[in-house]
Amino acid sequence: MEQIKDFENWLTRLGYAESTIKGYVRLLTNFFNYLNQRKASQKEIENFIKDLHQTKLSRQSIQGHLNVINRYSAFLELTTKEKLTVGKIIVEREIKTERTIFTQEEIQQLFSSIDGHGPSDLMDKAVLSLYYGCGLRSKEGIHLEPKEIDFNKGLIYVKPCKNYQSRYVPMSVKVMRDLKEYQDFSRAVINPNSKYLLVGKQKDKSTGSYLNQRLKNLQKKAGISKKASLHSLRHSIATHLLQQGMELEYIGDF
Repeated sequence: MEQIKDFENWLTRLGYAESTIKGYVRLLTNFFNYLNQRKASQKEIENFIKDLHQTKLSRQSIQGHLNVINRYSAFLELTTKEKLTVGKIIVEREIKTERTIFTQEEIQQLFSSIDGHGPSDLMDKAVLSLYYGCGLRSKEGIHLEPKEIDFNKGLIYVKPCKNYQSRYVPMSVKVMRDLKEYQDFSRAVINPNSKYLLVGKQKDKSTGSYLNQRLKNLQKKAGISKKASLHSLRHSIATHLLQQGMELEYIGDF
């Protein structure tokens, strides 16, 4: 589409990063596909944003679409002396859903549901130990490398990511045992050449969807019907530590 290509070239001349340009083009393409050759009027823009609210897109993503439309309007004004009538469109706030927390009894049931000692069983124990025992975030566990685990000091080094600083997380004796057994007897069988701790048979590292499915399978075996995810394990350990009297400022170090 010529208009989008011209917009893309304009962004390039302004020095925008390639990844940013690709993102802008993708969002603007969504808008043009919605218009289906209709004129981009104020009403059409409002209806487009309303339709996005009916999808599962996050507030941030919807706001991103609106920002790109505004940017495209600025491009039109500079190059053709025309602009879109966007007006003041408010992107609705996201409704925060209640976090899923496992009880301490349910955590024990999850561990107890792992009744074997094969490579798959050892991986399940490692996943529970990392995300519950150490309170790691989803991507932190996925990108964790064996070299970042210090069994002598009982610490895991967690690399910095987009919004979080690096930190050291302590391991209990049980966590160290679970991770060591997985590393020596499971990872060595599944994919020993990967640079990451949590591996998949076909991939260098596991994915969030793959690990969440493993957790879901454990829940089914344990008879726990809660709608949960890896992040639920992190929220659960934080809640349990708080219930046991740990200061909130120390829990924040996890």
